[in-house]
Amino acid sequence: MKRNLINPMKNHIFSEVSNDILQKKFIAVARPSLPTAEYILPYLQQIDQNHWYSNQGPLHNIFQERLGALWGVETGRIVLVTSATTGLSLALRAHNITHGKYCLVPSWTFVATASAIVNAGLKPHFLDISPNTWSLDPSYVEYLAERRDIGAILVVVPFGAPLDLAEWDNVAERTGCPVIIDAAAAFDTLRSDGPMRPQKSTVVVSLHATKVFGVGEGGAVIARDPIAAERIRALTRFGFSGGRIAHYSGINAKISEYTAAVGLASLDCWAITRAKWNRVTELYKKYLPSTVTLPPNFGNSWISSTLTVLCSVNSSTLQSCLLKRQVETVLWWGYGCHEQPAYTAYTREALPVTHDYAQRSVGLPFWLGIEEESIQYICNVIFNYLE
Repeated sequence: MKRNLINPMKNHIFSEVSNDILQKKFIAVARPSLPTAEYILPYLQQIDQNHWYSNQGPLHNIFQERLGALWGVETGRIVLVTSATTGLSLALRAHNITHGKYCLVPSWTFVATASAIVNAGLKPHFLDISPNTWSLDPSYVEYLAERRDIGAILVVVPFGAPLDLAEWDNVAERTGCPVIIDAAAAFDTLRSDGPMRPQKSTVVVSLHATKVFGVGEGGAVIARDPIAAERIRALTRFGFSGGRIAHYSGINAKISEYTAAVGLASLDCWAITRAKWNRVTELYKKYLPSTVTLPPNFGNSWISSTLTVLCSVNSSTLQSCLLKRQVETVLWWGYGCHEQPAYTAYTREALPVTHDYAQRSVGLPFWLGIEEESIQYICNVIFNYLE
């Protein structure tokens, strides 16, 4: 039997799932979904006919062109890579920054951001975030970038929430430090009619299976111009640029034609996929108690594949409460990169907001096909716990 609970903060009625149902139904925090075989098959047949399997083949080029159209940028500015982490690292390397210099970066981000910095031969210097944007404060970063040992600035777009990229271009121009935008979760935010347009600074997007648009494993770099893009592209193919002479010390970071096939199939169903993500977004906005804080401008003309909320209490106890009620949660960014054993030795500024947000954040179940009843139930548990 179901019982109803009225949330006085929003005047919504939550329907609680019976205990009998809960014993049988575990709500996972994520359930990635890519195009099914029927959508991918026509492209696989093209690969069979072309006998071209990697090295920027026909499907790779078409995929690149269609992404350019989606984001409203020239095709020549886009470089497809094996992962966003690799894309970040190569974007930093393309600027010829002296090895050993520091890269300013928020601590509250996924560890891949810090990993990319180290693999580019730089040292992360961890900064706090602004409580309003959940990202770096441009004025503070500009002040720190005056130091001679700062080589680059890596800005994270928090869970896809739009930032003012033109403002970061101005920081780069005034300081002389290149700015790289880690827009791993911002595939949809960057679309041509979206709330965050690519500017001059290099932008890197993840195409991992856990994102709103995935190919399994992959990423894309949006460079400031075709010349910068070609330098990054050369780094993905052993340093070759227009021949078999290595002009740079590159790596192999090319995507295969099979990856491009999945990407093209994903684009074919993107309108349907986006509508499904938007449905989940709107349901959470409808049912979540107003006592939790959503990411900045959450769902306002953009979508993400995760939902991290801030609570008024330590999230670990809320996580335990949800798990006891068959709801899985996750701390997508942990407690900050500076807490990860691999990065504890690197320098940092004071991190009060990072510490606060990391202690109060929790990633809720968010995936295509999650039922409205499940979302109602999750939000009801949160409301009861916080009240």
